[in-house]
Parts: sequence; C-alpha cells; structure tokens
Amino acid sequence: KPFSSKGLNSHEISCQSRDKVLFHGSGMVGYCGATPEEIQRFSGNVLCEEHPHESPAPAPAPAPDACLCVFDIDRTLTGMQGDTTTCPRNRELQMKDEAYGGGHATLSALAAEGISTTFCNHCYLGITSAGAGSGEGSEWNNYVLDHIMTGEVQDAFVKAHPVSKKWSYGTDVKSPYVLQQGNKIKQESADLLRLWYGSEYGINIKPSSVYFFDDRTENIKPFSSKGLNSHEISCDSRDKVLNQGSGMVGYCGATPEEIQRVSGNILCG
Repeated sequence: KPFSSKGLNSHEISCQSRDKVLFHGSGMVGYCGATPEEIQRFSGNVLCEEHPHESPAPAPAPAPDACLCVFDIDRTLTGMQGDTTTCPRNRELQMKDEAYGGGHATLSALAAEGISTTFCNHCYLGITSAGAGSGEGSEWNNYVLDHIMTGEVQDAFVKAHPVSKKWSYGTDVKSPYVLQQGNKIKQESADLLRLWYGSEYGINIKPSSVYFFDDRTENIKPFSSKGLNSHEISCDSRDKVLNQGSGMVGYCGATPEEIQRVSGNILCG
C-alpha cells in the first residue's frame, strides 16, 4: 500500500502460498513465491484478497521472420545520368555520379519515390554493387546512405547501431553496404551480408528471405547457388548502347512496382 504515495502500482504475489512460521504465522510473508499468472498489468496497489479475477493477457504473437532487401546501385537505384525525358519518373540531382562515364546523379523511380514505398520498408536493407559510386566520402555516396537506403526497419537499425552506416568492399563485409563486388559473383557478398547481420547483431535471416534487385541480366541466376532470391529490374527500359547494345544493362533503373516479394531467380523475359 505505501507505493500509492508515489503514484506507483504494486501487487502482492505468492497469494496461494503463505509462510505459516515467520512473523508468528501471520501470513505476512509468501512461501512459494510468484507465479507467472500473478504478473499482470493491473493498476493500483493490490493485496492478495483484492486481486482482479481476470484472464491473463494472451502471449504476444511471434515476430515475423526477418527479411533482407539488397540492391545494386548503377541503373537500379539510378537511371541514365541526366535523362528524365526517356525516364520521366527519375529525378536528376546536382552532384556527380562517376558510373558509366559520369554525369549528374539521377535517381531511378524507386530511389526517387522511396524504398519505403515497397515491401522492403519492413526489411533490413543492403547494397551489393560492382562499382564504387563516386567513391567513399563523396557527396553522392553519402546521399545514397542518408537518403536512399532508408525504411522503417533499416532506420531503426541504423539509429541503434550508427557504426554500421559505412561502406564495405568485396567479400570483406563489415557493414550492410558493399561496393566493388564484381558482376556474376554478387551472390557471395550478399550472402555474407546476410550472415553479418546474424553474427554481429543476432538478426537471423534465412536465405529464402533475402531479395536481391539488379538491372544486369548476368547477375540474377547465380543467386540460386546460395538459395537467395534475385530479380532483374528496369525491364521496360534497356540500354541500347552499353555492352554492344545487347540489353544486358538497364536504362531508367528500378521502379517501385518491380520490387516484389516473390521467390526465385527471375529475369525480365
């Protein structure tokens, strides 16, 4: 009862078992101690005889399995530099992007409208890129980390672990954002990224809950070797110049509509 003076809730427990020896057998002291059923979120200063007779609150539902969305940068998070005519949903920025000969960084529709508009808002995020953007510490690379790699789950993770907001290289994975991992072997660093979340922070992500998105055709099928999902994007816009006009590379980059939680290793065709 004295807890009422501070406005705090208090509950007597061990109500079904009282010590019959201590304090002259007055029952002042419990005997078996608390049971889980006695630990209830009731307001007040409640003695045993006053305990509300209510059913215990149901156990919380188990948390859903963690998922991980991994993105390429060039022609996935970006489109062809400066071309917002062919790609009207893209957005040109006044900063340098060194990829594919260089130019003004131009956000794809996905990056312009936000990863948070897709299912990946509820997943952890990562990057696996063959390129290096404009280099660690550049205005463009900082923009990618600060303004593109955002979502409800990732923002909470970075807030809790700010040291994770940095670049890694190749298979030396020490953060969620990997540069300079070559084409056709991106699955290696993507899987190491998945394992890094588990080993460093106890976030266990199944291979089947990893989703990789890339414009480059040759990078999609190799992900099957690790049991990871992969999706080719920029399907409606292919570069007619790079790679001898083979269509290997995307042009406008990813759209939010292409970011789907679908299993498999899926090419545009």
